[in-house]
Amino acid sequence: MTAPRALVVVGAGAAGVTTAETLRRQGYDGRLTVVGAETRPPYDRPPLSKQVLAGRWEPDRVRLRAPEAYERIGVDLRTG
Repeated sequence: MTAPRALVVVGAGAAGVTTAETLRRQGYDGRLTVVGAETRPPYDRPPLSKQVLAGRWEPDRVRLRAPEAYERIGVDLRTG
């Protein structure tokens, strides 16, 4: 059986991003798109309310990955 040439991961949270990275690590080389409802790039939710809103972290610190990380592994990140 041949792997599909295009996959879509629905959900751009920690699980979706990890799924995309795992697919690449395991050799999937087809088109890979991660879709998320929010307009911002994927971020870690718990620290948003605990560290960022309390003023202990800068907002950029909650990003799951830098924007170039998605490009580097060939993931088309679609937000919004």
